[in-house]
Amino acid sequence: MELVSHSAFRERAYAMKKHHATRLHYDLRLEWNGVLLSWALPKGLSCLAGAVHTAIEMEDHRLANLLFEGVHETGPIMLWDRGTWEPHPESKDIESCLCRGTLRFNLHGAKLKGGWMLTRTNVARKARRPIWTLSKLADSFATSKTSKSVLEELPNSSSTGRNLEEIVRDWTSPRNKHERQTKLFDTI
Repeated sequence: MELVSHSAFRERAYAMKKHHATRLHYDLRLEWNGVLLSWALPKGLSCLAGAVHTAIEMEDHRLANLLFEGVHETGPIMLWDRGTWEPHPESKDIESCLCRGTLRFNLHGAKLKGGWMLTRTNVARKARRPIWTLSKLADSFATSKTSKSVLEELPNSSSTGRNLEEIVRDWTSPRNKHERQTKLFDTI
């Protein structure tokens, strides 16, 4: 009988960052194979089933950056949501789904829950960065057209409750000299 390590069943981490770089956008991070797969969402996201939002594939990020909240050289970053994710049964072969350009998954976050789908829209190898779409699947966590946007309803950090201005203030003027340094070394 072959033994399977307990780590094979460990939940995969997920984070959604609110990042004010050149302009305000959101960054989806999904843990996979020791890194954070990353997509930038220039216009945010919606919990309305079927609403489609552009998701630009970015370079993988280090897992150690998962919980980072503070001021990066590109601008302030908020840990807007965090939790775990799992692929839908038809997407269990994650590597194959990423190559084919369709990944269905469930989020178990503080703010975002339920089924989501990433779909690659441009397959041309000459594209600077692959363009995907992110959409909410129809389930009990989807909102109605009359619901307020989750981005407006829950604008602050899921870990500290701060807004971007407070994050910048606390980062640039920490209450004590060690506070900022510890923020540089976030872990899961």
